[in-house]
Amino acid sequence: MSTECNYLYGIIPACKSRNFGPIGMDGGKVRVVTDGVIAMVTGPAARKNFSLLSSQETLRYIAKHQRVLERVMTDSAVIPLKFGTFADDDRQILDILHSGQQAFVRTLEKCAGKFEWDLVACWTDLQAVLSEIAAEPAVVSMKAKITAHGPASRLAGPTMEQRIRLGRLVREMLTRRRDRIAAEVVAALQAQWPEIVVNPTKDDAMTLHAAVLIGRDEESLFDRFIDRLNRDYWGRLDFRCVGPLPPYSFATAEVRVVDAEELDAARQLLGVGERLSPAEIKAAYRRVLPEVHPDRNPGADSAERMKELVDAHQLLEEYALNCNETPPTDEGGPVIVKIRTLSELRARAGVSRSAPDRSTLSEPLVAGAR
Repeated sequence: MSTECNYLYGIIPACKSRNFGPIGMDGGKVRVVTDGVIAMVTGPAARKNFSLLSSQETLRYIAKHQRVLERVMTDSAVIPLKFGTFADDDRQILDILHSGQQAFVRTLEKCAGKFEWDLVACWTDLQAVLSEIAAEPAVVSMKAKITAHGPASRLAGPTMEQRIRLGRLVREMLTRRRDRIAAEVVAALQAQWPEIVVNPTKDDAMTLHAAVLIGRDEESLFDRFIDRLNRDYWGRLDFRCVGPLPPYSFATAEVRVVDAEELDAARQLLGVGERLSPAEIKAAYRRVLPEVHPDRNPGADSAERMKELVDAHQLLEEYALNCNETPPTDEGGPVIVKIRTLSELRARAGVSRSAPDRSTLSEPLVAGAR
């Protein structure tokens, strides 16, 4: 298979044939491929596995991915594609658009006329907050107990176990303060903008990391809201926001063109037929699981066999949920289309913390690995 293919940026409402210029990956010209009421924003690029590149190289490509989407969103609603998604050719792009049409149309309607803004709140002075916590009765009491065993104990200092217990108490109290303030801010936001995604905080200095979906004409209102927050929490918290952005946190499309041989192998491994419900697939998985589980069948290849079973179960379940209503075309394989939030994509990739980028930096999904 040639390494030259199409890089996929996002889905937009159908429009006339259009070129955005050479702003894409590898300097390629970004264009649209239209199918009925929706269109794919795409451009030529060399197929690559971003997980094998250096962090610096990957971030450069992420910046290009985001730059294209931010250019496109100035004219229309857009559903971002997961970073690192490729398709072989225009026919395969049309298969993706056809298979995910209903989900794409619903999501575009939901995001029409709206942008994402990312809001971050940090303690203005974390050390001052920790000093306040150190003066709390519970902390003072624990310190007193640690030093209440006579001069020899005070001279030796607290034990490691005592340090750990004290540290846990301080962290719990800091977390409670953070969560209380975050809940206050989110409640105030939701009174005006109900669509909010709260992301994990990256470190102790951060109290809130949230994405808010707001209307195109509400930017000045949102700015005034942030100004009010900075006044209300003056000296305690510093609020910063980034936007407008495509709705990364609310709707990012993940697509996968399924290889027919891979699908058949998964069916044979679970011992199932062609058209089954997710419940029947789960039952088959539970039936086969004892036969390959390493605890019951140890061996040099037991871990690999278990992984194959888990992958087969996941593939068949997603296929049953997404492909039965939209069967593949005569020329292409079935296409799995999922509209996920950014947090779901990170969880799926095993990313446990909030990352500074807005895309999942896992091994890219390659549309059309046939």
